[in-house]
Amino acid sequence: MAAGIKLIGRDGFAAISIEAVCNEAGLTKRYFYESFSSTDELLIEAYREVVSELMTSIQKATMPHLNNAKTLVHTGLAQTFKFVADNPDKARLMMIEAMSVRSHLGRVYGQGYGQFVQLLVAFTKPFLPGDGPGDIILSVMAKASVGSLIHLCQGWIATDFKQPIGELIEGMERIFSGMAKELGISIW
Repeated sequence: MAAGIKLIGRDGFAAISIEAVCNEAGLTKRYFYESFSSTDELLIEAYREVVSELMTSIQKATMPHLNNAKTLVHTGLAQTFKFVADNPDKARLMMIEAMSVRSHLGRVYGQGYGQFVQLLVAFTKPFLPGDGPGDIILSVMAKASVGSLIHLCQGWIATDFKQPIGELIEGMERIFSGMAKELGISIW
């Protein structure tokens, strides 16, 4: 799995082969086929693993800040960008390669995307005055936020992380701040 993540993230999914993955892992093809039926299956499982790792890191980092909207947003964004910077192969797999080969990922990609949307909705609901705009509108706003964050990360990865992380966090915080005001979240 680690060899596949590294090669997909570094070279791109279209450039990998079972032989290359086995060479990188120092194993024979027999071991590959004991775990995966194809490189498509490797991609799907690698994507699941990387998304789970990112989600877990965000939840762990934000857990102490669930009662403060501003700190929660800042910490969640900082952890996301830190994960991307610290794990460029995983980030490229998840935010570039997975986007370009969604046909291989199908339902799995939608589930990963949905997990991020659900996390944002869950983070937002406790701060809403009254019932808020409802789950459908919150989901649309969360999807827009996830899309913005993915696009920003894609550009950051493509430029070899040249833009300072603080600027990325501040820009996204301003997007979330505008949404918070629109939702009537006054503690921002």
